[in-house]
Amino acid sequence: MKSFLNLYLSMILPISMLFIIIAVAALLTQYSLNQALKLGVIAGFLSALVITVFIAIALLMKRKVHHAHQLKTKPEMSISHGSSNGPINKSFFLLIDKAMAFDIAIQAIIEQKIGEVSKGSNKKKGLLSLHNKQQSIQMKVTPLTKHTSEFTIQADNYSESVRAIINYLKLKEQSLLNY
Repeated sequence: MKSFLNLYLSMILPISMLFIIIAVAALLTQYSLNQALKLGVIAGFLSALVITVFIAIALLMKRKVHHAHQLKTKPEMSISHGSSNGPINKSFFLLIDKAMAFDIAIQAIIEQKIGEVSKGSNKKKGLLSLHNKQQSIQMKVTPLTKHTSEFTIQADNYSESVRAIINYLKLKEQSLLNY
């Protein structure tokens, strides 16, 4: 309601002025200047009051649709990361199976050139270790149901590498769900 009132009140003056000018110009053909001004101001203002309500509603709906479209086409905007500079031990659920989550995590590391996957990684156990210049990252994928899994990531600090892996996983999950 507050956004509607802000939008309505910001648009009422320019739209009223426009409608008043149009009404006065239209009424000048039939009435004298004095009568055309009086009738034009009243008619223009009243019509602007009504028309502005519909314009404000349409613009609010357009904003809502645009916001929903942005979240759908750019889901990375909806991924929130807590601002943490210390060590991380974060778990989240994925609506994809264990094997696919493991493969996507490896793909995230390879595509984004985050680091070197260690030899201790095991797909059957769902363990994945990564070493790069800044830190060591351990990941674990555990199955919850046939088509869901839990992804746990542990690292020395909450760096860009960790954010990149999480973003990549969530974006791929969103992509697969939309498919």
